[in-house]
Amino acid sequence: MKNLPNLLTLLNATFGVAAIYFIQMDSSTGVVICLVVAAIFDVFDGMLARKLGTSGELGKELDSLADAISFGAVPAFLWSSILSGFGNIAQPYAIFMGGLIASSSIYRLAKFNLSTDQGKDFIGMPTPANALFALGIWSWLGSWDSWQWYGSFTGDQKLIFTMVLIVLWALSLYWTNARFRIMSLKDTKDPKRKKAQTLLIVLFVLFSYFFRALALSIVVFLLPIITKFIPAGDKELK
Repeated sequence: MKNLPNLLTLLNATFGVAAIYFIQMDSSTGVVICLVVAAIFDVFDGMLARKLGTSGELGKELDSLADAISFGAVPAFLWSSILSGFGNIAQPYAIFMGGLIASSSIYRLAKFNLSTDQGKDFIGMPTPANALFALGIWSWLGSWDSWQWYGSFTGDQKLIFTMVLIVLWALSLYWTNARFRIMSLKDTKDPKRKKAQTLLIVLFVLFSYFFRALALSIVVFLLPIITKFIPAGDKELK
């Protein structure tokens, strides 16, 4: 029983690897399922370890290593597919740009392991949210309607669209290690936090109706903005 939290962590990594396979297969459903399951395991491994009293350095290191796959390598492959499939970025340049996303995520995870003042909120975009940001863009662009829309672009329009994608990629690269505060969704005791979390859910449902998978990216993008309107915790998660 004491090894169950570590097993969940390893399953997180397993589903992360499976997500990379489904990216190569252009299966949005497969990637979504794998990333969501990986995120669920990522949440419950720590909760279970604390409940069982088995939290320790091994679990902490395993958690970051698993996250490096599911929320570091997976968005790297997503961005490589986005930039090469919908932008004018040729391979292997696109995969190197994706690799920078993985490197940024790994650096964040290493800093988190060394942090000693963890509290309610995050400083910088958490790696799972950053992965969902890439997933939303990738899934939306891969839909049939978006393919038809993109196929009507002229050469200049494709160049402009490539620049937009590069800006979004640069944002994803930057904000994982930025210094702004990001609201944690775990704490629901404060009334303002609860309202902000409810607002996020309502916005996601609303945007899903109009933008489908892109709603994931829009909600993640709005996280730093909404966070500004809620009180800061005593400490922040690095």
